Amino acid sequence: MNENLLEIGRVLRANTTGFAVGSRVKQLSTPGFGSLVKAQPVGEHEAIYGLIYNINIDDDQLIRRLVMVEDPRQEVIEDQRNNRILPIEMSVLAIGYRLNGSLHYSLPPRPPLNLDPVILVEDTEEIKQFTENLGYLRLILRAEGGRVPVDQLLVAHMHDVYLRRGEDVEWVVSVVRELLELLRSNYEVLIPTLEALCSALPGLDLETSR
Repeated sequence: MNENLLEIGRVLRANTTGFAVGSRVKQLSTPGFGSLVKAQPVGEHEAIYGLIYNINIDDDQLIRRLVMVEDPRQEVIEDQRNNRILPIEMSVLAIGYRLNGSLHYSLPPRPPLNLDPVILVEDTEEIKQFTENLGYLRLILRAEGGRVPVDQLLVAHMHDVYLRRGEDVEWVVSVVRELLELLRSNYEVLIPTLEALCSALPGLDLETSR
């Protein structure tokens, strides 16, 4: 694997619609809610793309004991964080895949396997290439009604890609137009999404997208 790629963890479990990633504390400095990531089940000719929609940090017996200590030593806290037995778990929603150089904006034919590496997508050209076709938005919207906070995930993803594409206002406007079309009969998702987007990107003129 390319040493320049930022591995954020490995697959714990997976199905066709997404996968869970197990990470160490030190691997959490860059990825966040809404980040675009990819799992590579076989090699660099194949990848499954997804968005992080939840980050879960479980407790264990030691944590339960330490929280009862009035003033735990800092070295004990650092040791527990860096050498914890339980991994930090990130949930990822699948939004497309690459096979033999071609991008597909649909669910992958098979999920990644346990312990496959998961990479944070940071390369600007790769981000532009994947997000240029907005077909993946349908896979995000189909998760509505489940455990995925669709409106907040859309806004976090758009804000992240907007910055990684060099503050690409034109791209954001095109996404808003697409969402207006896809959600024209679902105001329960559309309105909160637009309101949250206005807060995240206050300089954006949404009127130009109508």
